[in-house]
Order: sequence, then structure tokens, then C-alpha cells
Amino acid sequence: MKKLWLPLLGLMVFLSACATGFDQKAQLKKNSDTIVVQVAKQNAAIAMIQNQIGAFPSTFETAYATHPNADFQNVGKIHALIQKREAAYKQLERAQSQLESASNQLVKINSQDNATLPKSELKKTIATLKLAKLDHKTFDAYYKELTDAEQDFFDTVAADPSDKAGIEDALGQLNQYDSSLGQQADIVEANLQSVTADAQSLHAAALKMK
Repeated sequence: MKKLWLPLLGLMVFLSACATGFDQKAQLKKNSDTIVVQVAKQNAAIAMIQNQIGAFPSTFETAYATHPNADFQNVGKIHALIQKREAAYKQLERAQSQLESASNQLVKINSQDNATLPKSELKKTIATLKLAKLDHKTFDAYYKELTDAEQDFFDTVAADPSDKAGIEDALGQLNQYDSSLGQQADIVEANLQSVTADAQSLHAAALKMK
């Protein structure tokens, strides 16, 4: 009976190792695909945020010239811009959450023993995801500062709609925040290109796993 168990035990160990290898391969493919998809969503969200921010000054000036006493923050075209921008920001946050989940999975896989794991591509993808996370935190901080500055701007307009000079000065200050956020957006987008490239390389390497 013992003689029978020994080959069966060896077979079970072999099958277990194969299953582990297959699972790692499948997980690498799944997570690398997730990364590529979510990065594309982030790029689209950032582009939308930038478009809405860029349209703010001229849209406000036109609306102000027509109805200086209007509630720009809560109705009309400015309100619509803000709503679209906020929707894009929420999409950006959801995509970041998915990226961080995929990153955690890759870290877990990287800690496992498997001689066929594409360690170089795996470590490189993990590293670029970490940098992208730092970039996102900085972008997020700039975005929150922008929304605070935007609220100050609306408060200035509401306090005295007839103070054209004061409103123009407040708009100029808000534009400075817009510009800073735009610069950070460029950094984020450039590094997200690296994330996509590394994830695609990881996916290709995963396909070659035995």
C-alpha cells in the first residue's frame, strides 16, 4: 500500500506545481490586461479634466458679460463644465483603485517561487506602478487645491458681481492653479505611457510561461 502511495504523492505534487504555474500565468495575463485598460481610462479622464478646465475662463467671461449676477457655480454652462470635470475625476479615481489592486496582485505573485516567472518584466511593472501611484497622489493634491481656489473665485464673484477688476484678478489667480495642474497632468500622462509599455511586455512574457 505504501508503494502505491508514493507514486500517487509524487503525481499530486507535480499536478499541484502545474496548477500553481498555470494560475500565475493566468493571473499575470489578467492583471497586465487590467493595467492597460485602466491606464487608458485614466488618460481619457485626465484629458476630459484638462478640456473642462481649459474651457473655464472663456466660458465664464462670456457668461459673466451676459448675466453678471448669475449663479455661475450651480447653473448654466460653467456648472456643466464642473459636472463633467467631476465625473472625469471620479473615473480617474476608480481606475486608480483598479491599478492599485492589480499592483498588489503582482507584488503577491512576485513573492512566490516559480522558476518560470518573468521576474524582470514583473519587477519593472511593479516599479512603474509605484511611481504612477506617487504621481497620482501629487495630481490629486493639485486637483483638490484647484477646487479650493475655484470656490474662492466663486465667492469673490458672488460677493460683488460689479467688481470687474477684482473678478478679473481672481480669475487670473485661478488660472495659475489650472496651469500647475496641467503641468502635473503632463507628468502623469508621460509616466502612464511607461506603465502601459511595461504591462504589455509583462503580458507577452506571461504568454511564454510553461
